[in-house]
Amino acid sequence: MNGPQGFGTNVSPDDGSPDPVLDISKLTKTYRGRTGDKVANDAIDLTVRAGEIVALLGPNGAGKTTLLRQVAGQLLPTDGRVLVSGVDMVRHPLRAKQFLSVIPQECQPKRDLTVAEHIRYFALLKDAREDIDGEVDRLLMETGLTEHRDFLVRELSGGLRRRVLIAVALAGPKTRLLLLDEPTTGVDPEARRSVWGLIDRLRSRRIAILLTTHYIEEAEYLADRVTVIHGGRKIAEGTVEEIRGRLPYRGRLEVRGVNHLSPTARDFVRSLELKYSVATRFGNLVRFEIPDPFHVSVVADLAELTRRGALATLSPASLEDAYLSMVGTGEG
Repeated sequence: MNGPQGFGTNVSPDDGSPDPVLDISKLTKTYRGRTGDKVANDAIDLTVRAGEIVALLGPNGAGKTTLLRQVAGQLLPTDGRVLVSGVDMVRHPLRAKQFLSVIPQECQPKRDLTVAEHIRYFALLKDAREDIDGEVDRLLMETGLTEHRDFLVRELSGGLRRRVLIAVALAGPKTRLLLLDEPTTGVDPEARRSVWGLIDRLRSRRIAILLTTHYIEEAEYLADRVTVIHGGRKIAEGTVEEIRGRLPYRGRLEVRGVNHLSPTARDFVRSLELKYSVATRFGNLVRFEIPDPFHVSVVADLAELTRRGALATLSPASLEDAYLSMVGTGEG
């Protein structure tokens, strides 16, 4: 489990079938221009199975949203193939679209409807006509909105509005794939955790989820697999642990407030800069990259730093460390 209890269970999906809900093969999107061609997606392969959450990470302009728009049938690929529940999105877009729902980053629910009215309206549009009252009640309960059913959408917080959008996306009898573009952008940290819990619980419905995010912590909590896109190309893919395993080190020893340490503490920090091959300064912080953060000598160094009055922490390498090592720190 990567996140706190209740999040990020990272259970290997198994829907009883070897076929993924989403199968992307050699997906390419090239924009023609007078000054030359721009490749937004370059021969990307990607799959998502029932009950699986795959997170797309990448800096701004990496091609994440372009990929989602092609999967949703909003943008025609230049080359490659997108299959949704085995249906080709280019050849049979109407058939393929009945199996997916998409929530764009900028999407907002209708403010002048109540929560229940909003869900009912879109459920009817998606052919959820049989026992529509039961469908609305089920979606309200599943997304934790029952007590807000008669609230106008404009009265809701940003996190609750996101729940309304997810409820709408889940409406209809055929939805098997959910596309989420930056699902928690613009909501406060408490609401973000609440939305994460809702997304995580969708595993039990065997929904396949592909999401883009700029929050590394979001990918750590939710994703069974992470795909890193940079410059339109897929440069890494794997579980959070596998992505972290690409780093040449396994932990970090950080010392904060270095400029305000006592002379003896500064001397000890300088000795560690000689001891460890990789030391980086960020203003008032020094970071050491540690091959084995649990080695007895490293623990002893931490204890000595603390004894000399330094504010020091020892932690395992994170997904963010691995991500930044692949795409750099100057973008997105």
